[in-house]
Amino acid sequence: MHSSTRGGAGGKADRNPATGLKRIFYSDNGSTAVEVAIKLALQYWKNLGQRRDTFITLRNAYHGDTVGAMSASEDSVFTRAFAPLLFPVMRVDGLEDLEHRLRESGESVAAVLIEPMLQGAGGMVIWPPEFVAGVRRLCDSHGTLMIADEVLTGFGRTGRMFACEHALVTPDIICLSKALTGGYLPLGATATTQAVYDAFLSEDHGKTFFHGHSYTANPLACAVALASLDLFRDAAVLARVRNLEAQLRLGLEPLRELPHVADVRVIGGVGVVELKGDGYLDQMGTRLAEAFLARGLLLRPLGNVVYFMPPYVITEEETDWALQQISEVVGTLP
Repeated sequence: MHSSTRGGAGGKADRNPATGLKRIFYSDNGSTAVEVAIKLALQYWKNLGQRRDTFITLRNAYHGDTVGAMSASEDSVFTRAFAPLLFPVMRVDGLEDLEHRLRESGESVAAVLIEPMLQGAGGMVIWPPEFVAGVRRLCDSHGTLMIADEVLTGFGRTGRMFACEHALVTPDIICLSKALTGGYLPLGATATTQAVYDAFLSEDHGKTFFHGHSYTANPLACAVALASLDLFRDAAVLARVRNLEAQLRLGLEPLRELPHVADVRVIGGVGVVELKGDGYLDQMGTRLAEAFLARGLLLRPLGNVVYFMPPYVITEEETDWALQQISEVVGTLP
């Protein structure tokens, strides 16, 4: 991954691939990894003597269930009950919208927070690499931070070790969890550049990052994470994901021709069939889940969005079987 580090607002981007995300803050899960990133970005500017307290996020974003992560997520049924606790953010639909917001309010923006390449709970929406690269470019040109929430996409899920690699960029802050431990134990990590880290180095205790969790960098969880990372090094995991991607495309693409299918999307080890419906709260999801379970396949559709995101150890035969079940269930819908 290439990197972008700054010694303050508006500094020149450093594209030296030898530098990058050198400093890591551990937490417990994906939501807290995002919470740490938001707090880091806000205090970074405060420590530099600048007031930047606005965050820009994507429409349909989902970043977790703690207060900061909910604030950065889309206003939805997930967050509405907690509205009095949440802080406002700017939400954008694409690069043109983002550029307009940064041109208008860039000096108050602490960071732009995105799910690179794949938005998860918001509907399994796939973005092109050019979008991710454009976010990096606009953050650089307006001197603000880029945060990548790779809790879902990190560690090979999109076909690259990290989704930002599709666009050959490195964010200023990255949020990681899930596959970091293979799902066996809870562990989150928020990694950042040396430039961000340096803003907290001071004899002034007011510049300290006062944040911590009871099980931060839990030794057992870290040992599991190391074992998981060893598998990436020794077991050609990314090659397996590329093979899985080809298999998903072959198995799901024919469903595009069905009249009740709105779209078929595949990226890395994620296959998506979006049905015509009413979004996350569409009761179709419950009926589909029951139909899949009756066939021995455990899936949890996001309303009208059926997604298949298997573990990397799944065999080609098991994948074929699962795709057959998906095709038959979706094919029998009225």
